[in-house]
Amino acid sequence: MTAGRLGRCLASGTCPAIFESNSENEYWVKGDSLLHTDTLGNDLPDPANVRFYLFSSLPHANASGTGICQQPRNPLVPNSGLRALLVDLDQWVTAGTEPPASRVPRRGDGTLVPALPRIGVGFPTIPGVTYNGRTSTGDLFDFGSTFVQGILTTLPPLLLGSPYPVFVPTTDADGNDVAGIRLPDIAVPLATYSGWNVRAASFAGDDLCDASGQKIDFAQTKAERLAAGDPRLSIEERYRNHGTYVSRVARAANRLHQDRLLLDEDVERYVDAAAESSIGK
Repeated sequence: MTAGRLGRCLASGTCPAIFESNSENEYWVKGDSLLHTDTLGNDLPDPANVRFYLFSSLPHANASGTGICQQPRNPLVPNSGLRALLVDLDQWVTAGTEPPASRVPRRGDGTLVPALPRIGVGFPTIPGVTYNGRTSTGDLFDFGSTFVQGILTTLPPLLLGSPYPVFVPTTDADGNDVAGIRLPDIAVPLATYSGWNVRAASFAGDDLCDASGQKIDFAQTKAERLAAGDPRLSIEERYRNHGTYVSRVARAANRLHQDRLLLDEDVERYVDAAAESSIGK
């Protein structure tokens, strides 16, 4: 590459402050790791005027039901985190207040890895859930021109060997992303949430299910999960009572607030929703 969209502002020192935020879906379906790794798969330093954020385990487009996918789709949205980032961006531009550091998976700390083998990602073996490590590729093309008998001729793009390497976030034992902005639904989960899903058999089975993620509920009891062969702890094993669940949600929300990644009113919304829930009762 010999030029870029920000070439002129870099030369004049007038580039804007930029926040780049994405869901996990972008890593699986859109090669998002290429935003902060080079073409050999090495971490790149953040430009001084840019911050990168992953909304952990979120889809590109939230939905319910299975649709054309194998598993129920992921209903979570990044709205609460985006509201906080908008305030942070405004404060950076208007008052020079340094924004929260980038929160994305990195090759250097082992949180950004190839989608295969599965054990490297850490996604658990959940009964009935397909994991095939399929990702969209970033193909390497030559878009160059050539002179034929003194005339500049544009040739069709030429595919050059292997695609650029793309990587995905690692997960914890529940299958939820380790790195990124872990909203309370991910930090104190009731299910495995992912930014990827695969298609049902009648819709090009096992291919990527486009912008959808998946939600795979935890078993309610230890007996239920053992009977199903599910390695993920059940709800009753995680939260011994309602108060435990509410306090853990409150801690997760307040940690994000301290890091300027959640606003006061959204902390209150998360805690109120947890208090009104039946978890642990």
